[in-house]
Amino acid sequence: MSTVRLLVLGSILRRGVSHGYAVLRDMTTWRVDTWTNVKPGSIYHALDKLESQGMIEAAASGAGAKLGPSRKEYSVTKQGKAEFFRLLEAALVSPDILQFSAGVAFMEWLPRNEVIALLEQRRSVLDASLRLLKSLPVDERPSEPSRHPELVGIWIGYVESEAASTERILANVQAGRYDFKSERLEAE
Repeated sequence: MSTVRLLVLGSILRRGVSHGYAVLRDMTTWRVDTWTNVKPGSIYHALDKLESQGMIEAAASGAGAKLGPSRKEYSVTKQGKAEFFRLLEAALVSPDILQFSAGVAFMEWLPRNEVIALLEQRRSVLDASLRLLKSLPVDERPSEPSRHPELVGIWIGYVESEAASTERILANVQAGRYDFKSERLEAE
């Protein structure tokens, strides 16, 4: 649920005000189904939950020149913005690839130096995981799954890949790639 919450809050924050269909359209356009486990039905459930928790506010959109039924338009509350940043920071240190992917999608909302610190923290967690995995005993003829060399090998390969990706992203952020929102505001 935290990945869905992060994506929904991020979509609304990017737009300022948004209705559920626009959030769904963002998710479809961003192809989140290819890099997260977010499903279309979970987006509307998240909107309802976020509204009931005071993270977003809803108001019926004005009739204006649009034909058809009015829709609820949402904006992120102060509490919702704090939740977005809490989820974003947690995602950028998460060893879970789905949460981390959502964090990378919105990392420009944080100051560059904070993203660097969070990525360094994630790298440390992954390095500790690698040390642990490489220390696990394995048996040629394992009596239990945790001692299977192929299983341990799969996890070592996965964590090595995650560590390499984190290192690459960290190097790019440190090299000045990407436009961070705080730097755009300072330039104005």
